[in-house]
Amino acid sequence: MKKYIIIALAALAASVACSKVETAVENNQKEISFEVANSVQTKAFTGSVYSNGAFGTYAWFNNTDDFMVNEQVDLSGGVWKTVDHTFYWPKTGSVSFISYSPFEGTSNTAGTTPVVEKDKITYTGVIAGTTDLMYADRATCSNNINEVEDGTNSFTGVPTIFRHALAKLSFKVQANFTEYDDATTGSHTEWEITLKSFKIHGFNTTGDLELNLNADGKSWDKPVTTVAGVDYNVWTNVSGATADQELVASDIVLTTTAVDLASATGYVLPQMLTAGVQSVDINAHIKTTLANGKIINEDFVKTINISEISTLKAWQMNENIVYTIKFKPTASALNPSDVHTNDPNDVVITFDPAVADWTNVDASATIQL
Repeated sequence: MKKYIIIALAALAASVACSKVETAVENNQKEISFEVANSVQTKAFTGSVYSNGAFGTYAWFNNTDDFMVNEQVDLSGGVWKTVDHTFYWPKTGSVSFISYSPFEGTSNTAGTTPVVEKDKITYTGVIAGTTDLMYADRATCSNNINEVEDGTNSFTGVPTIFRHALAKLSFKVQANFTEYDDATTGSHTEWEITLKSFKIHGFNTTGDLELNLNADGKSWDKPVTTVAGVDYNVWTNVSGATADQELVASDIVLTTTAVDLASATGYVLPQMLTAGVQSVDINAHIKTTLANGKIINEDFVKTINISEISTLKAWQMNENIVYTIKFKPTASALNPSDVHTNDPNDVVITFDPAVADWTNVDASATIQL
């Protein structure tokens, strides 16, 4: 069985330092608004649509005095703005913003999920589920107007570029081949692989996350777990374990075209992969039509460590992880370097004939004449 891994990693890269372009009103009469990824009007922004609903924001004047404390921000009349209070740009100084999604708690009251400080964002004891937890790059606007430009991106409102704190996980399945013609004998063999069950289980669901402000004053340093000299961005204090998640709604007859299984429920906690922890239970049926017209049926039931089906060592933050698994319908070893991935020639039945030595039997007798 050949295994493949495709990692789709959402990359949102945007500087968030703000500078004045133009304004037709006094700065202290300009209401503060926000611009998120679903309404960004940029020169070179690459990202996805923000659709997580209301988010929360904190802000500090001159990076010292509280300006906003867990204010709810939502879309109103095509503009992202604070819901419970109206804020205007001050004439002097700067305002630094830290936003998170989705909004939790009450405006003007510090929240607990997450705890947001001027230089730190902390999630504690979070249980990964159906909520897409996101945090934004810190944005510091020093010229106090909504029309801002940093030389690469243009924004109308506080630049609010969100990144995913969790990971997403999904699986695709297909057959390496379903038939084969042997050029030497002219024989034809067919395989029908039916996937009956594909259950994932055992991965951690609860953990903590601490993000610290990078020296650039905008981005966040993620937690680092170093394994064999390689750094991975995974949550800390991970615990808990998932129950079985069945990803096959009904029997699937595999073809050589990959098909999507049902996605893993919600979002998964970024974590290291360990043998015997995160695993897949596979139940399949293989019907083989032999070259001589005979048919055999066999069941394939196996538990496989997710850490062994690819070279991936961790599910990391802000990653959309897609495992594409190919089923080889012949009895070869699980060897990723198998050169016969698209044909069965490594397991063609061959014979090793030998002749046993004669067994000498002494049948001598004496006949009386």
